[in-house]
Amino acid sequence: MWNQLEIRQRYNQRIYIFLAAVVCMVVILFGRMVQLQWIQYTEHFTQAEDNRIHVSPILPTRGMMTDRYGLGLAVNEISYKVTIIPERVEDMDASLAKVQVLMGWTDKQVDKMKKQVKQSRSDRAVMLMDQLPWQAVAPLAARLHHFSGVDVVAGTHRYYPHAIETSHMVGYLSLVRDVDIKKGYLSMEYVGRSGLERILESRLHGELGYKHEEVDAKGRRVSLLKTVSPKIGENIQLSLDVTLQHVAAKALKGRTGAVVVLDVNTGEVLTLLSQPGYDSNKFITGLETKQWKAWLEDKQRPLLNRTTQAAYPPGSTIKMVTSFAGLRNDIRLARGSTYCKGYVELADRQIRCWKKEGHGKVDLHAALVHSCDVYFYELGDELGMSRLTAEASLWGFGERTGINLPPESRGNLPEEEPDGRRKNWYRGETMITAIGQGEVTVTPLQMARFAAAIANGGKILTPLLEKGQPIEIVREVDVSDEDLKEVRQGMRDVVAQPTGTAHAALGRAHWPVAGKTGTAQVVMMADDEERSFSDAKKHQDHAWFMGYAPFENPQIAIAVFVEHGGHGGSSAAPVARAVFDAWADKVDTTLEKH
Repeated sequence: MWNQLEIRQRYNQRIYIFLAAVVCMVVILFGRMVQLQWIQYTEHFTQAEDNRIHVSPILPTRGMMTDRYGLGLAVNEISYKVTIIPERVEDMDASLAKVQVLMGWTDKQVDKMKKQVKQSRSDRAVMLMDQLPWQAVAPLAARLHHFSGVDVVAGTHRYYPHAIETSHMVGYLSLVRDVDIKKGYLSMEYVGRSGLERILESRLHGELGYKHEEVDAKGRRVSLLKTVSPKIGENIQLSLDVTLQHVAAKALKGRTGAVVVLDVNTGEVLTLLSQPGYDSNKFITGLETKQWKAWLEDKQRPLLNRTTQAAYPPGSTIKMVTSFAGLRNDIRLARGSTYCKGYVELADRQIRCWKKEGHGKVDLHAALVHSCDVYFYELGDELGMSRLTAEASLWGFGERTGINLPPESRGNLPEEEPDGRRKNWYRGETMITAIGQGEVTVTPLQMARFAAAIANGGKILTPLLEKGQPIEIVREVDVSDEDLKEVRQGMRDVVAQPTGTAHAALGRAHWPVAGKTGTAQVVMMADDEERSFSDAKKHQDHAWFMGYAPFENPQIAIAVFVEHGGHGGSSAAPVARAVFDAWADKVDTTLEKH
């Protein structure tokens, strides 16, 4: 039996243990309260706010590109997109099924959306459909409170009003890829893939904004708390005259080729046309594999920018380089004359002039006007390959122009030594190089810059794509006024004299034009074979015209290339006429207004 004292002691002991336990619990609770309320306050407050507040990015409006007169080249049109945040959706299949009914999506589209959701982060918005008009999203927008995690976002999409003519220069956008997301882009953004859209991406893109929304436990929005507006991308005014670009495209009449027009004093690019082009808007709406394959397999290669990426034999347009080289090195023939009987004899061979019966007695001026091959064969033979290529290098051939539109071809100039087996070029190789055949190749942009340099007195300019950029002079060619005058007059009489190779096309142009035609041989012919066109399109010669206008106080320079176009005077020169006349009319109209 327990006595009263023992019972009392045991009772008190239990009370003390209980009180100690209570004190310990209070201390623990107080410690936990201190930890939560003071030590970990910021962390838990942030978590609570994250549960209560949803921060979603607002995509910036991309900057536009316009031509020199403000006409849109890459513009933005208002549209809407439907997005979903997977972690805020309780039943993805059920939610998508309900949205499908409202939006009229096909089962195939929904299956693609489900696949995209599975491949995306659950806490980031996933784009289900883009570039929708308001009429399409209105039924869903009115019922968003029934769809947790689903949203209709207003924005813009890219549109190219002159896509076919400007595709190679302006470029295009496409939806981001994994590599872009790793760089910080969001899954719903578009990024520049080619042309100036890619080159100027950082300036055009803009900066993200943010929207802070209060949501309930199920992720449904309760109220909008705060909005940080995005920063609009920079609007960029290009030097291009899109109206002149259309004139050039129309004059080419669907043929494959290129037209480049430069301001001779600033280097600004007024026209940069590569034909055929492609519809860059197709990349925005989602390019189908079938279309991409068709472009890749097209023999006309519409994805190739012929103005900067393709290099061709220059034909007779290179004869001004040969002329400058002869005058610079004081070659006898450059100051004298020779007799063209339709060919020159080289060992047991005859190298023909384009004119079978010959041109008779010709000096430098007559050789330029009539494009006499024999004269330039002989002049090139006296010069030698090294002096020919050195002169071509001075005028910008064999090097990139520096235009901000990579990739760009250098073209090709023969090396000092032909190969490891021999030290010198054969005479015949040097002769055909002097008339723009053989191993020398140039881009239409290089040729236009050459024409501009002749017009401006020898300044080799970097072609500029933005209006008002500072002029960039690569170098100034050391050429005498007398030599310039002689070559310029020869180019002028190519157009002005009735027997000039460009007279028929440009003799009555609105402005006095100076230029040079060129016919670049595609297939090598036998020594005794006349220069004629093959019935096969691919065997026809390439056609060139390069020049500038007006002859006094020049304003613009041009290079026209027509692939397999035949003769430069009949195929390329008429394109130049259309461009020169359009620019002259524009200048005259502007002067009349003032």
